Amino acid sequence: MRARKPFIIFWPQYFDAKRTRAQGRRVPVKYAIDRVNVKDLHKSARKLGYNTQLETNYMYPRTWWDDPGRIVVDTKGKKKSNVLIEIAKELKKNQSKK
Repeated sequence: MRARKPFIIFWPQYFDAKRTRAQGRRVPVKYAIDRVNVKDLHKSARKLGYNTQLETNYMYPRTWWDDPGRIVVDTKGKKKSNVLIEIAKELKKNQSKK
């Protein structure tokens, strides 16, 4: 089992524009995107230079019937809220390229 201290879990549902805050969205609507999948999330975090692990066999507790997956990020001591915004901006930038 890995040490939990420097690692923080990020779910794709945190970045989903179709969800409300009560349904699990954690970023402001202006940074949220429509279709978020765990692979795009993983790619964006890696692009920002974070060490990440992709875990595809876990379900988001609030919506356990939804798409599975999460990433575990070594935030290097940064606050989760700051890393959330960084990753959300990167996701938004990557989505606009498609």
